[in-house]
Amino acid sequence: MTDKEKFLAGQFKPVTIQDDMMFGTVMADPEYCKPFLETILGVKIQKIEYPERQKAIDLTVSAKSIRMDVYVEDGEHTVYDVEMQNGRNRNLPKRSRYYSGLIDLNILAKGEDYNQLKKSLVIFICTFDPFGHDEYIYRCGEYYQLSDGSYHPLGDDAWKIFVNAKGHKGDVSDGFRSLMRYIMDGEAQDPYTQALEKKVALVNNDEEWKVGYMTWAIKLADERREAREEGREEGRKEGREEGRKEGRKEGNISTLYGLYSDGDITLEKAAVKAGMSEQAFLEVAKKIVGI
Repeated sequence: MTDKEKFLAGQFKPVTIQDDMMFGTVMADPEYCKPFLETILGVKIQKIEYPERQKAIDLTVSAKSIRMDVYVEDGEHTVYDVEMQNGRNRNLPKRSRYYSGLIDLNILAKGEDYNQLKKSLVIFICTFDPFGHDEYIYRCGEYYQLSDGSYHPLGDDAWKIFVNAKGHKGDVSDGFRSLMRYIMDGEAQDPYTQALEKKVALVNNDEEWKVGYMTWAIKLADERREAREEGREEGRKEGREEGRKEGRKEGNISTLYGLYSDGDITLEKAAVKAGMSEQAFLEVAKKIVGI
């Protein structure tokens, strides 16, 4: 290990399953990913095929790319995208829509029939209540509405599931509750969460992973700082341009005042010279200079 790597490893502080990089690392192993999905969904899954941590989907140069925490497919060809969400995100519903759409585009090759689309589930594991109803699980699918006000499933096989790890309402298993307590508080109370805790500790003690984590964290911080600086610079540019425009407009209005006031630039005297009220003169001036 180089001196730089030793330094980075020394700066590392252990993280929990709530950390999206830790979550993706643990869930990259079918031994942990399969029971996780089974616990969340309350169904048995035959097998997990090719779990892929931090799958990148970048279809076009101009499109917004995304990097998924966990992207897996089961034995029934259902595709799952599982995301860990720590902070409140006002765009979570629309983000789920975007993720779902990109999954479809990634699945369906050019020229293939839409029937080739697989069932997909975008699952957000939230350490906060995304909708404020204290439910454990919010299942969101597409429906169509009849004139009598009733709703019926559309059958597009695209589902979005928001898990509220802080929830209290809903018919869920003891294993589900135990998993939520582990996610929120780190309490490992059953065999599965105890296995998760051992895996998290193992990863936290891996020197290579520590270096990778710190390198990623520094890169992410740099990208965010650059984005903020670009935003501030863009704002300054817009402000300067807006200031120049307003300055030109005010200058033009001042010139109009001068034409009617022999150089003594006041709105009152300019309006008198023009034989107009101050308000009428100002409205005409604004139209002339394009305000």
